[in-house]
Formats: sequence, C-alpha cells, structure tokens
Amino acid sequence: MQPNVSQIIECNIHDLGLHGEGIGAINNFTVFIQGALPKEFVRAKVTQVKKKYAIATLISVLKQSKDRINPKCPYFEKCGGCQIMHLSYDGQLFYKKKRIEDAFLRIAKLKLEKEVIMHKSPDEFAYRNKIQLPATKEQGVLKLGLYARGSHDIIPHDKCLIHSKLGEKIYTRVLQALEKSSLTPYDEKSMKGELRHVLIRTAVFNKEALITFITTKAPSCELKAVAKKIFDDLDEVKGIMHHKNAKATNAVFDRDFTNLFGRDHIFENLSNLSFKLSSASFFQVNSFQAEKLYKRAIELSGLTKNDTALDAYCGIGTLTLLAAIKARHVTGIEVVPSAIDDAKGNMERNKISNVSFVCAKVEDKIHEMGALDVVFLNPPRKGCDKHVIATINKKRPKTLIYVSCDPATLARDTKLLIEGGYKLDMLEGFDMFPQTMHVETLAKFTLELP
Repeated sequence: MQPNVSQIIECNIHDLGLHGEGIGAINNFTVFIQGALPKEFVRAKVTQVKKKYAIATLISVLKQSKDRINPKCPYFEKCGGCQIMHLSYDGQLFYKKKRIEDAFLRIAKLKLEKEVIMHKSPDEFAYRNKIQLPATKEQGVLKLGLYARGSHDIIPHDKCLIHSKLGEKIYTRVLQALEKSSLTPYDEKSMKGELRHVLIRTAVFNKEALITFITTKAPSCELKAVAKKIFDDLDEVKGIMHHKNAKATNAVFDRDFTNLFGRDHIFENLSNLSFKLSSASFFQVNSFQAEKLYKRAIELSGLTKNDTALDAYCGIGTLTLLAAIKARHVTGIEVVPSAIDDAKGNMERNKISNVSFVCAKVEDKIHEMGALDVVFLNPPRKGCDKHVIATINKKRPKTLIYVSCDPATLARDTKLLIEGGYKLDMLEGFDMFPQTMHVETLAKFTLELP
C-alpha cells in the first residue's frame, strides 16, 4: 500500500541509494530518505509518491546507527558536493563495497567467489585536485559556491574540505579578488551576468595550479585585472585561462580557450612520469589514490616485454605510458582530439617510444588492431560500447584489466565477457571519492576458454 504525500511515517533503514539516501520501506513500499543511514529507525515526511517508490524528508532519527558521525563541513546539509559525510569512513567503505557486490549479483547474476578488496584513500579530506565553482551573489557581494543537493541553486562556500590544500589556498585568494571586483555572476534563469564558473586545477605532487574563468563573453578589462592580480600574487599559479560559454546550457565548457597569463597548462608527476594537464584534460581527481590504482592495474596485468597491449579510452595517456614501461608496445585510443595531442606530448616528454596514439572511437578502431596480449579498458560511466566487448571476445587477448567508475555498467560488461569465455579473477574497489557514494572498481579477467 502506497503512503500519501505529507504523511508522517516511521521505518527502518536497510541500505543506501546511489546518491547516499537511506532506503527503507513502509508496508513493503520503498521509501528514499535523504540523511538517514542503514540500521537506523527514523521518522520522516513523505514529499513525493511515484509508481514504485516514495521520497521523504527526514524529521528525526529515533534509533541511531553506530556509524553516524557529525559532518565536519558546515555546508553539508545543503551542499550537493558530498552525500555521506555523516557516515564514518569505515561505514563508507563498507557500503561502497556492498554497492559493487550488489551490482554483480543483480546485473551480472554473479555471486563473487572472492571478497571485494577495498583500498582506502590516502586522505579522507583535501584530496580533490580539481574543483569547478559556479558564481552567485550574496548580500550584493560576488561569491563562488557549489550546487545544492538535487538542484541548481548555488550555496556560497568560503572553503571546501575535500579540495586539496594548495587548491584551497588559491581558492581563498580568488574569492578575495572577486569579492572586490565589479564582475557580475551569471543567472541561469534570466541568462544575464558575466561570470559563470571558476575552475581551479592543481598538480598536488608538482605544486602547480591552473585557473580558468568561464564567462558569457570575451574577457572584460575587469576580468583581466582580477586575473592579473591573482597571477602576480601566487607563485604556484602557472597560468590563467579564459573560456567563453554563452549558451543556455548546464554544460561548463563549450569549445575554445584563451590564455590570459602564463602557461595554458600545468605539469603533474605520477609514478615518476610527467603529464601535461590543460583546463579540459581528464585526470583522476584524487592524485594520491590514482597512483595506487594505476600501479595495481599494471601489476595485475602481468605485462612483460614480449606483450602487445591496448589502452582503450586512454585520455591523455596516463595508463598507456605506465604500461609501456613494462610492455613491448602499447596503443592508446581516445576520441577527444585535445586529449590525444596531450598524450603525444606526454609520450615525447617522458621519452617513451614504444607507444602509438590513435584519435578515434574505440568501437571504430579496435577491430583493426592486430593480435593483443593485454587490453586495458577505462571507459566513461556508460561503460564499453557493445561492439568493443564483442571484438574483444573475438580477438581473445589473454588478460583484460577494466577500470570502471560505475559498478553497474562494469557488471553488465562482465556478463558479456564471461559469456565470451573470460573468467573474472579479481575485483577490487578504490575509494577515489571519500565523502561521496562514488567508487572506482578495478577488475581483472583472464581467458578461460581457448
């Protein structure tokens, strides 16, 4: 029996949803309650009723979980950046592991023989090397912030606890400069205003930063003055970029970038290699954990100097170049032209020659590849194109290493790979995003059927 809107309910919470909401039930009807935690008994008010579930607002916790803690961030209750800061770190790891196991049981129809190993993040806070902040106004003063949970309302922030220490130092100076300026924030509803977002990218190992101002028009004299002040004041800021996006869209980036001061890129070191990062480059946001993830991926691959490998969805070539140190030859395929340009530059900078980079969709090129011993798959959230999996099942490389940011699509692709003759040998979770429900998963497959 469905509850009614505005009805006050009391229920037990037994799990967490994809966005960190507690999952309970009333008369066997599923209810999602933001802020509730598993093993709690709560009182809540129903706000929406759908065909198969209801959404309710937490009123009070009648029986509290032992894993509930006081969130460190003063903005947590409203901000959408973190979903589970009120859950102990051990609790976060437990439910991320459970999310992986549940996805494999539900989607791949696979009860895992081995327990999923969870790798803790080296830091629970101050780990993000990139942050993008929408502009707003508070009491007539220009501010930066993050979107409120489930909306595009902007919550002004003076700090972000999961942002890197260097990034926060720069953010403080940027905010001070903007507050003293006459720049106007962009308003999505009226589509008026100049400043849309500020993106701060930091190289946490190399101690460099790149700032990008996203506005609705060409850089104004006021914006240039603000940028010059920041560039002159902070030695770690190696470049300041401008990006014009005048479209009525939620997308942060459109197309072209303009260099205002310094370089249009920074360099980051990872596992003794140097990588060039521009404003739009894809790079794992947790550099310390990324180093652990890539090291483990190479280790599990078992690459030798006799092996030919493919890095599908290679981005700027991070994993490609790390694999090349161990392999005879590695090919990286990526659809984004600027990423391939950066990958080639990274190859030259690190003096690695046994690598080829191809700019194309993986599904359009993988069938042209010769014999492969090892394939690395690191697709976007939607997972691999079905033609990629089908081609791998035909080519039959001996080892597959799959890095996934969504356990559900990994489980879907796992089912297809097992049907094609592969065995899932290892499944490990890497907490790349503490305080959120996101989890990175590393899987190893070996060819079982000749």
